Amino acid sequence: MIRTTLATGALILAVCGTAAAADDSALKKCMDGASTTADMVSCNVKEAKVQDTRLNNAYKTALAAQEGTRRQQLQDLQRLWIKYRDANCGFIGSATGGTIDQVNGTGCVLDMTQARAQELEDLVGP
Repeated sequence: MIRTTLATGALILAVCGTAAAADDSALKKCMDGASTTADMVSCNVKEAKVQDTRLNNAYKTALAAQEGTRRQQLQDLQRLWIKYRDANCGFIGSATGGTIDQVNGTGCVLDMTQARAQELEDLVGP
């Protein structure tokens, strides 16, 4: 019973885990064509790389806009955020012990990276 509930929860996370990033047409197209867990993981990883580039650019821009202690605070915060993202997604990506965990974990990294990139972009505005 508990295992079934966990598996159901993991499946919901897998679908929701990529939902926020599914607005991206390349990711949506990739996921629509994915027929295996490995295919879904590959889609998430590919888009996560795109979002990671976006994150790095947003971080550099946001960091350049900061002065004094705020600059150091942002550096410290970003390092902590990376540790949190990796730990959080590692936890999410190991919930059931099944292959869906890989989709959940990579979807988590994608979603959190995309959200953080947006936060950093919002620090400096359009």
